[in-house]
Amino acid sequence: MGKITIFARMGVKPENVERLKALAVEGCKVAADEPGTLSYDWGYSEPEGSLVLLETYADSSAHFSHMQADGHGEFMGSLMSMIDSMEFFVLGNPTAEHVEALSAVPGAQFYPEFADM
Repeated sequence: MGKITIFARMGVKPENVERLKALAVEGCKVAADEPGTLSYDWGYSEPEGSLVLLETYADSSAHFSHMQADGHGEFMGSLMSMIDSMEFFVLGNPTAEHVEALSAVPGAQFYPEFADM
């Protein structure tokens, strides 16, 4: 199966920058303690007005579990309400069930050729 890496870049509504930064910090704290999380980082680009997330998980199961964790739906709802655009890339070879769940993310793009990198 191999590692799964998620790269997301979100355009942030200007009035939401500080709230979104705080939400990202909280998300990193929670994800860091989840089994199978290898890295979960974020950064904010002032010139681009965008938040970038980079998440890496041991495998598809670890990321799928992250998506099903308590509070994840609320977290994503809050996040989505503060952005005005999103690019979402999945690097690796997720399971069919995982692909189905990730396909709900607007604009999700899959790159299985990056499996095991």
